[in-house]
Amino acid sequence: MSLDSIASIIRQHREERPDAVAIVEGGSEHTWRSIDEASSRLANAMAAAGVGRGDRVARIEKNGVDYFVTVFAASKIGATLVDVNWRLAPPEKQHIANDAGAKLLFVGNDFVGELGLIEPGLDTVTATIMVGEGGDGRPSLEEFMADHPATDPGVEAAPDDIALQLYTSGTTGLPKGVMLSNTNLFALIDEVPEKWQIHAESVSHVVMPTFHIAGSGWGIVSMAIGAKVVLDRDVDPSAILREIEEYKITTAIYVPAVLAFLQIVPNANDHDLSSMELIVYGASPITEDVLRGAMKQFSGTDFVQVYGLTETTGAVVELPPEDHDPENRPELLRAAGKPYPWIEMKIVGDDGNEVADGEIGEVWLKGTQIMVGYWNKPDETAKALNDEGWFRSGDAGYVKDGYLFLHDRVKDMIVSGGENVYPAEVENAIMGCPGVADAAVIGVPDEKWGEAVKAIVVKAPDTDVTPEAIIAWARERIAGFKVPKSVDFVDELPRNPSGKILKKDLRAPYWADRDRQIG
Repeated sequence: MSLDSIASIIRQHREERPDAVAIVEGGSEHTWRSIDEASSRLANAMAAAGVGRGDRVARIEKNGVDYFVTVFAASKIGATLVDVNWRLAPPEKQHIANDAGAKLLFVGNDFVGELGLIEPGLDTVTATIMVGEGGDGRPSLEEFMADHPATDPGVEAAPDDIALQLYTSGTTGLPKGVMLSNTNLFALIDEVPEKWQIHAESVSHVVMPTFHIAGSGWGIVSMAIGAKVVLDRDVDPSAILREIEEYKITTAIYVPAVLAFLQIVPNANDHDLSSMELIVYGASPITEDVLRGAMKQFSGTDFVQVYGLTETTGAVVELPPEDHDPENRPELLRAAGKPYPWIEMKIVGDDGNEVADGEIGEVWLKGTQIMVGYWNKPDETAKALNDEGWFRSGDAGYVKDGYLFLHDRVKDMIVSGGENVYPAEVENAIMGCPGVADAAVIGVPDEKWGEAVKAIVVKAPDTDVTPEAIIAWARERIAGFKVPKSVDFVDELPRNPSGKILKKDLRAPYWADRDRQIG
């Protein structure tokens, strides 16, 4: 059987290794057989509830085996799982469920308290299923599946069917659904496991949230190869180190903030980490100090940096282990790497033409991993993808000796701890705060998170609003990772003649001693 859809992954390994352990979560082991049977029961339950080919179902829950059961179940009937960022505020979660046209909503018990704010405004959801205990008229996942057979519905996917729909924030403040087809996903799966040293005997660590391509993509790639997955519900640095030693984990993807935390947890050096063969890192910039510290902590482990976006199905540029040479080629530790052979890349100037090596421009990418487009947003899709298939990344950089070096962002996006934060969302939230006359949001350097969200505020006349009041106001309206960590006050914001805020001018003092304008 060839792998060509998410459903084909579980189907193949159910036949080849039914009693092998596929996932370890919280000390519990789940075999390929048990996951296959659970996903078939769920697929049949979904079908009975009216979910079919091309439909979306939504999930609000932290990492768990239920994610893989649900994503396999959806694929078995030709549907698509929309895994919602559980860190978002209830109105944002509601918007995503409605935008996707989700027919079912799966919700973890940790988030039951939010349902009173989410459910009344849902347009298309016909039932809410609790991942855990049911109640208040909502069935548990087990109750929802109980009367349905563990027989595979047998729907076969087409290459253009949407395998994953992940939501990424937009500059307008509304999240956009990135449609990734089977062709997109399996372009990655067919090529990168060998580069990342993932094979059937690997023990792969999935700790990044599955609503991110770093979590879902890494987990699905690992399972496609037949590796055992050790799945963490949350990012817990102490638990990560314990699990590496206990389960002899061989490969993982960690964002730079996690690599930094691993170095400072109590007794960080008291664990046997010798099983780790390769660590992939990416999703946000890394400092040389953190990288050098990680390479020392995981002595003997290969490191790979990857650059990509949700819209590119994750990694499209890689800095391989041989280029991690701090003694002989330290300058390469600042490089993102080189594009994969199946990916085209060019650096484009403001005039739309490709610039010379060493000149800064926008990174454009092309290849089989580039998204189908944004769900129900043709105008946004047209802005991001041109007629020739080139994707405008919004990131600025330059190429030297074939290596991509990232310099800045063409868009105003802030990356804080691997989370994308768009200033427009935060500005829209805080502008309603009493006492705020004008506001701009920027990213400033932060040793822990890479960048921290800062609000620059102009007070309304005869008011004395405080930073604490602004932060509290924002916290009630947007996700915690988007809330400003600090607030500065100014008499007026710098603007160009057309009225656009000059974000570069605002950022300049905070980045004056940095060699690049990202964290």
